[in-house]
Amino acid sequence: MSNNLPRFDEKSCGVAGRVALITGGGRNIGRAVALTLAGAGALPVIMYNEDAKTAQGVVDEVIAAGGRAGLCQADLADVAQCQAAVKKVAAEFGDIDILINNAAVRPHSKISQISLEEWDRVLSVNLRAPFFLSQAVLPAMVRKKWGRIINMGGSDGYNGKPRRAHGVSSKMGLVGLTRALANEVAQFGVTVNIVVPGTIDTQRPHPEWYPGVENGFAARMTRVAMGRQGQSQEVANACLFLASDLATYTTGQEMFVSGGSAPIVRQPEEEYPADQF
Repeated sequence: MSNNLPRFDEKSCGVAGRVALITGGGRNIGRAVALTLAGAGALPVIMYNEDAKTAQGVVDEVIAAGGRAGLCQADLADVAQCQAAVKKVAAEFGDIDILINNAAVRPHSKISQISLEEWDRVLSVNLRAPFFLSQAVLPAMVRKKWGRIINMGGSDGYNGKPRRAHGVSSKMGLVGLTRALANEVAQFGVTVNIVVPGTIDTQRPHPEWYPGVENGFAARMTRVAMGRQGQSQEVANACLFLASDLATYTTGQEMFVSGGSAPIVRQPEEEYPADQF
């Protein structure tokens, strides 16, 4: 038996020295991803829109731990700003090796109340921006024969949810985008995958949109095999794997981080009582 067993640690998995652009990297899952990649030796760049203070806080955490990190501002609904942001990051930190399309907007509106403006905003941030950011970073990835694009999906896209027609549509569109891009760029050493979190314990800006959040989603947990909410770090761990050289043969995949809950078609939950259309 050979004694030359493969040995891995975070900094030997191909992530060290890589520049990682993370949209919505200032809080919750995005923050956990940024800190995890930084811990593996990458240089995370936090893209934010309005909350510069929170984004700067993540950068400060990385620097305090001895790492490097950066900031980039852009409104993801504006394609020109997305494209300009990629150029700015490349000029300041180097080519983007890892793109984490994490940011999303999730307004809750009954289908009869969704305006054209609200529909367009959700699809622009959740689906159009990941495409144009991917388009902008791909030339450098293809040239270097190495790149990772990781999109952030959502289990609600598979199950369906009342009052989230636009959000559900955008997340399922992201699945299609992931598959299409993965097939197109695989020959160049670039992988494209989507991580699908289940119910994750995060700070929610509108808790009133999430009935049951005050008691830890007890009813929802009955449908999770592990019987608990997930943690942002558990999602970040999946992103680290997909960003690393341990996942060189993994592309076009949907990685569920959901505690054993499965995508199924089901009736609307009792926590969303029927009301006037």
